[in-house]
Amino acid sequence: QEVLAPILQHYKLSATHLNNFLDVSHGGPQGFLLNNLLHFPQAKSPSAAYGTAVHTCLQQLHDRFVADGNLPPRPEIMRLYTQTLAAQHLSPDDTKLFTEKGQSVLTAFLDAKQSSFTQQQLAELSFANQNAFVGQAHLTGSLDLVDIDKTTKTIYVTDYKTGKPSHSWKGTSDYEKIKLHKYRQQLMFYQLLVTSSRDYGNFSFTGARLQFVEPDMKTGDILSLEDTFSEEELAEFARLIGIVWRKITTLDLPDISGYSADYKGMVQFEKDLLTEER
Repeated sequence: QEVLAPILQHYKLSATHLNNFLDVSHGGPQGFLLNNLLHFPQAKSPSAAYGTAVHTCLQQLHDRFVADGNLPPRPEIMRLYTQTLAAQHLSPDDTKLFTEKGQSVLTAFLDAKQSSFTQQQLAELSFANQNAFVGQAHLTGSLDLVDIDKTTKTIYVTDYKTGKPSHSWKGTSDYEKIKLHKYRQQLMFYQLLVTSSRDYGNFSFTGARLQFVEPDMKTGDILSLEDTFSEEELAEFARLIGIVWRKITTLDLPDISGYSADYKGMVQFEKDLLTEER
C-alpha cells in the first residue's frame, strides 16, 4: 500500500485497465495489479507491435486528411507504414512478415474505406485532461477516431481493430466471446467517457463501431460492428465501473481462484461484483 499510494492518488481508469481487471482468463485483479499498477515489464508480442504500427499509420493518415483534404499517394502510405513498423524493433523475420501483411491489409482497407475519411474527424482524441467522472471514478482514454458535428452537437466513435474480424457480436469460440464482450464494454466505456467529459458532455452520443482493418479471409470484405446502448445498460455498466474503481483505489483485489478462466467465469465475476454491492 505504501508503494502504490502515490500512484493511486492520481489514478485514472481506462477501458483497458477495466477490461484487464475483469478478465479472469488473463489474471483478473492480480494480473491488473502486476501489469497496470506495478508495471512489471512485459515484452510486446510481434502481433501487438503490428497492431500499434497500423494504428499509428491510420492516425497519421487521418491527420493528413484533416489538414488538406487528401491522402498521400499509395507508395508514400506504404513507406509511412514501413517506418512505423520499423520503430517497433521486431526481428528481421517478423519485420518482413508484418511489412508484407500490413501493406496488404492497408491496401484492402483503404480501397474500401478511403471515401469515409472526412475533415470533421479527429484521430487519437485524448481525454486525459477532460475531467471525466462517473460517480467517484475518474476516467481517461484515447479514442481512435471521432466524428464530430459541431452544428448538430453530435459525436460518433470508431475503434479500429487489427485482429481477425467478427461477423456479429456473438462469438463462436470462447476466445472470441471474451474478446467481443470486452470490445462491447470498451464502446460503452467510451460513451460514458465522452458524455461525462468537460468539452463534449453537451454533445449527443449517436453511436459507436468496431472497425476491423483486416479483410474477412473468405469474402475479402471489410467488416464493422455497430451498437447503441440503453440507459439501463449504461447505468448498470456505470455501477460496475464504480465498484471496480473502489476495489482498485482501496486495493481490495478479489480472489478469483474460484472462477473458471473462460468467458463463463468472466461473466460470473462481473455478476458477483454487481450483486456484492447492490
